[in-house]
Amino acid sequence: MVHSLSARTRWILMMKLLQPSAPPDRTTLLECIYLMTVSLLLATVVATPVFVRHHLFLSEKIIVQEDMLEAGLIVILLLIAHFLSRVYKKELDKYRQKTCELTRDNSDLSCRLTDAFKYIGGVNVQIQEIQSIFCDHSSYPATDREFKAYLAKYARKLLGMVNTDWVLIRVIDKSELRTAVEHFESRNTANVEIKGISNKAVAANQAIDGFSVVASRHESSAIICACAFPKKRLEKEEKILVEAVTNQIEMRYLIFCLQPVS
Repeated sequence: MVHSLSARTRWILMMKLLQPSAPPDRTTLLECIYLMTVSLLLATVVATPVFVRHHLFLSEKIIVQEDMLEAGLIVILLLIAHFLSRVYKKELDKYRQKTCELTRDNSDLSCRLTDAFKYIGGVNVQIQEIQSIFCDHSSYPATDREFKAYLAKYARKLLGMVNTDWVLIRVIDKSELRTAVEHFESRNTANVEIKGISNKAVAANQAIDGFSVVASRHESSAIICACAFPKKRLEKEEKILVEAVTNQIEMRYLIFCLQPVS
């Protein structure tokens, strides 16, 4: 857990270091420029009658009256203000759209990082489970009682790996398709009737309706170790862990059978 936390901390620090410095708010800058320009235009509109005090003589025959000249200049200034307003709104919409895209990308990145941390946490749990499967035994079972206790322990591990009500561990003799030993473990004390899980179907690797069966498939082995669950389908990670358990049970059963009788 400490290693996972430190790795996550290092990742966050690295992302902060790689993140570029925050650029200035261009929307605010654009808004200030627009307000200053519009204010200047309005001031010019208000001051137009002050500057225009005489008629405009374009020629001896063409004379623009003072009122007409003021009105024309005011209209031109208002058109310029309207044009600037459209440009400002267009640029503002562009920056808003870009901001929404960046926000959406940031949200997607956060979701991906969350999924990555969840996956890393799941992998750490799987590593711990696999370690307990392979390294949690200092001796091999020497008696029937010890082997049954061994099966009970691994059955409880399987219920911790797979979210089901019960698990059935069965060791099958390939030559006669008979059950050599089996163990049933349930989360509650209620009686459960198990029907339909035949040794023939398990040996033939046939699908059994309503159950998920994971069995060892070593051609050179004289036995098959199978784990059955009342679940139609196991997740990929669950199946990997259950396969590791079945292989361990098969190996320890063979070692148990090869031990000399005391």
